Amino acid sequence: AYNRAGLANDSLPVASFVGQPPCTPDQAFELQVYALIPNSSESASVTKIPATDDMPAARIIEIGGYRHFYARGITGDGYTFRSQSDTMFAKAAAMMSDHRCKFQDVLRSWYYLPDIDRDYDEFNRSRNQFFRDEQVTRLPAATGICGSLPARKQCGMDLHALLNPAGATIEVMRTPTLNEAPEYGSAFSRGMKLGLPGKTVLFISGTASVDEQGETAHVGDARRQIERMLLNIQQLLAPHDATFANLVQVISYLKTSDYLPMFREILNEWGLVNLPNSIVEANVCRPDLLVEMEAIAILP
Repeated sequence: AYNRAGLANDSLPVASFVGQPPCTPDQAFELQVYALIPNSSESASVTKIPATDDMPAARIIEIGGYRHFYARGITGDGYTFRSQSDTMFAKAAAMMSDHRCKFQDVLRSWYYLPDIDRDYDEFNRSRNQFFRDEQVTRLPAATGICGSLPARKQCGMDLHALLNPAGATIEVMRTPTLNEAPEYGSAFSRGMKLGLPGKTVLFISGTASVDEQGETAHVGDARRQIERMLLNIQQLLAPHDATFANLVQVISYLKTSDYLPMFREILNEWGLVNLPNSIVEANVCRPDLLVEMEAIAILP
């Protein structure tokens, strides 16, 4: 497809290839594309960072005077999960250092673990240690989800950072319906607000049926877990005068595609049938969590 579009190798978009089967019957794969287009009063430029033997390709997009760093498909090395996770974070830090920035500049991150039931606790220990070493105190919004990776890697990472945050408003998002994830050992924020001239972007982390104490709500009840997940997202958006109508990108993760008819029924009950939503099958970060959703909202 890239060849038919006339894209040279150095023009290919940075991408992640993640094994998460679409829940829609007979659908073999799904593609999400994120593009930044300047309006008439803005200038934009793209700096292409080519892949090397050790590092994936990345992009720096400057738009409206702000420089956004996008890296996809970062993986680690070694025979054990912990060695791969540790080197994955080290590679991310090295990529950012090459462009005079640090992990403190990361707003949004995604982590893919092919065996999340086995490895999520060890992943948290690896991330916590890395954040302590790098003095990351403003925790990025994040999704940690099951997804198989190329070359049988045991973990992978995507990230988005703002390289020149001066003048932007960056705020951790919270809601009274959820506790703070570090309270149970997982170093991420429930969401991140990025205020730029002319727009505000809300990055909603992977959000599930978790209650005010950080416990799984409605164990074994998929319908009520879906409803609690939607409530948590609704309440994350509300303090920022945002609703589901402001969402421009959504991914929903169902533990089994058998939940798809019920999930669509509940979305219809909530008036959310037109969400820009990819629905895939993937294990969530706890065995008793049955659904998860992440999103991006944009407010003028």
